[in-house]
Amino acid sequence: MSTRGGKDKGHQNAGLARNGIARLRRAHSKSRTRPGNLQRLELDEDLLLKHSDDAHADTSGTLLARFNQMSAHLNQASNDTACVNGEVCGFEGPTIVVRFDDGEEIPCQLRRRIKKLLRGEKSPLAIGDRVRVSTTAEGDRVIEGVHPRDNQLVRRDSHNASLDHVFAANVDALVVVSAVRDPHLKTGLIDRYLLIAALADIPAVVVINKCDLAESDTAAELYKRLHIPVFCTSTTSPHYLPEIAALRQHLRGRACVFAGHSGVGKSSLINALYPQFQARVGDVSQVLHKGRHTTTSARSYLLDDGSRLIDTPGIRELGVRVATAVDAALLYSDIAHYHPQCRFPNCSHTHEPDCAVKQAVRDGHIALSRYGSFISLLAHDLGMDVSGSRDLLKPGDLDAYAGVE
Repeated sequence: MSTRGGKDKGHQNAGLARNGIARLRRAHSKSRTRPGNLQRLELDEDLLLKHSDDAHADTSGTLLARFNQMSAHLNQASNDTACVNGEVCGFEGPTIVVRFDDGEEIPCQLRRRIKKLLRGEKSPLAIGDRVRVSTTAEGDRVIEGVHPRDNQLVRRDSHNASLDHVFAANVDALVVVSAVRDPHLKTGLIDRYLLIAALADIPAVVVINKCDLAESDTAAELYKRLHIPVFCTSTTSPHYLPEIAALRQHLRGRACVFAGHSGVGKSSLINALYPQFQARVGDVSQVLHKGRHTTTSARSYLLDDGSRLIDTPGIRELGVRVATAVDAALLYSDIAHYHPQCRFPNCSHTHEPDCAVKQAVRDGHIALSRYGSFISLLAHDLGMDVSGSRDLLKPGDLDAYAGVE
């Protein structure tokens, strides 16, 4: 099982994630003033509550820093030696399931003050959170405190854009599962998952499944050129057993989040990777060619080889929270490579003259699908006017490259 540090490492990684965009800006000769500095906040509940209501900043790192500040505040206020440590492994309605060191999983309740302090998120806690649990006189288990997070994976809530949804914490890798067909390959959705991983400084792995149905070399080469591990798999053909074995070895001993579009065969792939784990396998609508959800809520499992698997529900859209076009561009490594060569340092790569990024697309150095997913992010998530990109993209291309339905 992967090992992750405690409090010191959590604060260190929070700083790394919080400053990730800043480091990218400096590396590409960009500068921008950012609001707030949670490191300077005293552990005062009124101040913490004030910042829990503040507008979201430009990266999930700010959310991580706020969580870890509140974690320290809670642990100071409830320094109960009778508490035992555990890890959030699932949710059953309002009840949080916690796995303890002996492997036992027990439903627990969350103290109201934790809900009060951790505003601005869809759920106060996430799969993978390390918590402190007490036992009441009646034998009920209550979560009294939370340990700092090393990292977290965050997406914008699909039902309320003002909320952030932390769908996993304290993880070692994000495994993005797609399908070459049924449903068809959505590179835009893959790109969005890669952005979320980059924002959290978490390594990503791309798996292209159902490769027995169609050729997958083009998409595989696209991401291999970006130095991202790519595995082409199928759970119905023995030809792909060596690739599945290689993926299993790559993930061994790590805490891995499996995520992807509905119907891409994620549950079947997990069953092939880990025979002791039997995920419910769904099918794909023959009429709409859209996946049907089989995993309905995120769940963490301990596996025989020491790995920790976090299975997440399939989704059909994925919101990413970034502040500016420059911030978004710097998260695309291929676009970031050409960004400093643009005439204007704040080039949005849509309408500006002498844009090195658009020229690189014309010359074939940046894949059109990558540029398209970047432009769709500006349009859908930042609400920008991207009509200046029509010399490269047709208006109808935005939804296709967004990877959403």
